[in-house]
Amino acid sequence: MIYEHYFALQRRPFSIAPNPQFLYAQGQYREALAVLEYGMLHRGGFILLTGEVGTGKTTLCKHLLQSIPHNTEVALILHPQLERLELLQLICREFAIPLAAHAKESELIAAITEFLLAVYAKGGYSMLVIDEAQHLGTDVLELIRLLTNLETHSDKLLQIIILGQPELKARLQRYELRQLNQRFTARLHLKPLNLAELGQYIHHRLQVAGTERPLFSWPARVMLKRLSGGIPRLINLLADRSLMGCYGQNGRKVSAWMVYRAGKEVLPQKSPRKWPAALLATLLLGGLWWQGQDQLSMPTFRALPNIIATVRSDDELPDNSRANFMASCPAANMCWQGMLPQTLIPYSEGQVWVQQRGAWHPWQATINDEALLLSRINWQAPFPWATLIKPGKAHAAVSWVRDILLQAAAQDTSQQDYANWQVIRPDSAAPAAPLSAATYYDVLLVERVKQFQSRHHLLVDGILGQQTLISLALWQQKNKGAI
Repeated sequence: MIYEHYFALQRRPFSIAPNPQFLYAQGQYREALAVLEYGMLHRGGFILLTGEVGTGKTTLCKHLLQSIPHNTEVALILHPQLERLELLQLICREFAIPLAAHAKESELIAAITEFLLAVYAKGGYSMLVIDEAQHLGTDVLELIRLLTNLETHSDKLLQIIILGQPELKARLQRYELRQLNQRFTARLHLKPLNLAELGQYIHHRLQVAGTERPLFSWPARVMLKRLSGGIPRLINLLADRSLMGCYGQNGRKVSAWMVYRAGKEVLPQKSPRKWPAALLATLLLGGLWWQGQDQLSMPTFRALPNIIATVRSDDELPDNSRANFMASCPAANMCWQGMLPQTLIPYSEGQVWVQQRGAWHPWQATINDEALLLSRINWQAPFPWATLIKPGKAHAAVSWVRDILLQAAAQDTSQQDYANWQVIRPDSAAPAAPLSAATYYDVLLVERVKQFQSRHHLLVDGILGQQTLISLALWQQKNKGAI
């Protein structure tokens, strides 16, 4: 038990072991189960199930074996890198058929045939399941085809289910395997999960593990989809490590940054040039900025650089509102997409919209952590809002921030001590080029910024980042009351 108790889980939800208790039996997996059960209970012969590595073929197989009827004999082959004779010997051992010391291939086939007839005479079924079948040689695949010839006048004696990776489908198209390729009565190919299915998959596994809490934010699920490609095994690997990271940071919910950090730790790394591009694409999709920079205390979203283009391409924004909203955003730096303090959202100019589950809705008094906020602000500062200023640094934005906080202090009698502060700047921090004291981010101003961040539920880190600057601008528009 590492993070299970912290998240009130009864068991570990994202193990990469193929545990059938966690089977996500929805969509294509429900269809696959139906196909496999059909192949088991009907004497139809051959079933082919393919899918990329980690899509859940073995988990489906194990779930199927847990529900087999009592009158069904099963031979399960998990490591099929065998010769013809070795495969027949293994089938005999799985069916508990007595073997002679040096039995020939024909003798083994005769023994298997006798066993299958005995099971059939009792009204039972015999099933052969071969996993990782892409490793089978052509001559072994031909042998399996011959086993399907074991039949009565009306029924097959042996139901065969073959599981393999996508390259098996390509091999079966070869001319020399055309007879085998024609024997399949059902075929199914498992595809990676899409974003909606991924969310349902995560919820299902958390539910089986004992919690109904949504432990993964929407941007975290977007990042999971981006890094895993929708492959369940990779989703489990990333989700498990992300929960560990969230536990280590005493977080309540996994963020996209936690998932990205997990991917850096557990996934094979591509070339360095490709990783930033993948991260940027996901951040643009989710509008997310990483934790620890300048964000709300809840899971948050950051503004996109070109929100105008994003709005124009979003068909979910109502037609009668799109024109009005676009008219109020003549410049990209006047529109913001991201989470803002609810104490300041009403002071955005123009209409404010919230995007939830792909649709835009008018802003309400409450927004949750799955919402993207779209609003217009009147940005009048002489610098871009995409700014990050840490304590002890100098920047033109510092004097602007100080003026706003001085204005706030003047309106709050409890803050009069700050109304006429002097910049505290250690001599050791003096730069080579002379700078105005007003542009130096000193410790006294840091304290005031932290107070502002605390009052408006921003991350209290003293860093002048994008959300803090936007919030200060909104407060300036509000221009009443104390911070």
